[in-house]
Amino acid sequence: MKRLFLLPLILVFGLTGLATAAMSEEPQGGKAAGTVEVRLTEYAVEMPNTVPAGPTTFLVHNEGHKRHSFKIQGPGIEQMLEAIVSPRETGTLQVTLQPGEYAVFCPIGNHASKGMKMTLVVTAKQGG
Repeated sequence: MKRLFLLPLILVFGLTGLATAAMSEEPQGGKAAGTVEVRLTEYAVEMPNTVPAGPTTFLVHNEGHKRHSFKIQGPGIEQMLEAIVSPRETGTLQVTLQPGEYAVFCPIGNHASKGMKMTLVVTAKQGG
């Protein structure tokens, strides 16, 4: 009889725990973090041209044969990866993007002048 009584409690607390875990994945303020895949090669930056505003994680994959990095400059932001990314390695950069245009490029040597640059357009969040 005690086991039958515990079963509903386990279900209620288990579902509550799942709901809490799902909510904790969202950053505070109700804004979900976006992830942007970035691929670096000699000499190109491949990633979406447009992303929504808000917390954003750039996953920077070096698919080239040389060492590269990733820098973003725009409204209120000038940030870059903490470490240079070696070939076949990945770096991560987390920022909060505001609507506007951003310059994205590899800041190593003359890589940007060889084509490792692009403009990223950040759009206002829908319904926000």
